[in-house]
Amino acid sequence: MNTEIEHRKKITVNFNIGPLIDVVFQLLLFFALTSYFVTNSGIEVSLPESEAVGDIDQDNVILYITRNNQIFCHGIVVGINDLEDFLKSSNSPKKTVILKADKTVQLEFIVMVMDRVKKSGIKELVIATKVEK
Repeated sequence: MNTEIEHRKKITVNFNIGPLIDVVFQLLLFFALTSYFVTNSGIEVSLPESEAVGDIDQDNVILYITRNNQIFCHGIVVGINDLEDFLKSSNSPKKTVILKADKTVQLEFIVMVMDRVKKSGIKELVIATKVEK
């Protein structure tokens, strides 16, 4: 009997992780560039609370009304008398206006803004609220 132990060649497996790192980096870059980031404007508005929750499209005209009755559209201050003309001249295919009014704004002023929005030809008007906790 042959008492010699057969020496088997050890198979060594080397993982080259260079291509793996490249693929992971490219996936990370792809998702970072294609993700939609919601950015808050610098306009401070304290929304009223509501229990009802609804989803709306992301591509709309957003009007902010501050507690000082200032109206902002696309970051520009718009006067109440110029709002209708401003919305007509925006040439935007968006037919929905989201109204984000501070909860301390008087109802009469909000109704005036809503009236100007409807006169501009906008089809839908949504009043934004925050969800109660």
